[in-house]
Amino acid sequence: MAQAKKKQATKTAKKGTRAKAGTAKKRTCCAKKACQNNHDRNHIYVVTVMGMITAILLCANAAMLMV
Repeated sequence: MAQAKKKQATKTAKKGTRAKAGTAKKRTCCAKKACQNNHDRNHIYVVTVMGMITAILLCANAAMLMV
């Protein structure tokens, strides 16, 4: 006699249980990254402004040497 196959969990069912656990993890990571993104953005602004000031001073120095 042929035996009935055992039912196996589908891939979508397995992902569903993992997604719930991962969602909470992602939320906490995103909350932490928001502060880092603002910090990184401010750092980029500071470095850009300092670079522009350096370029202006370099041009001023070159102009003084030519005179």
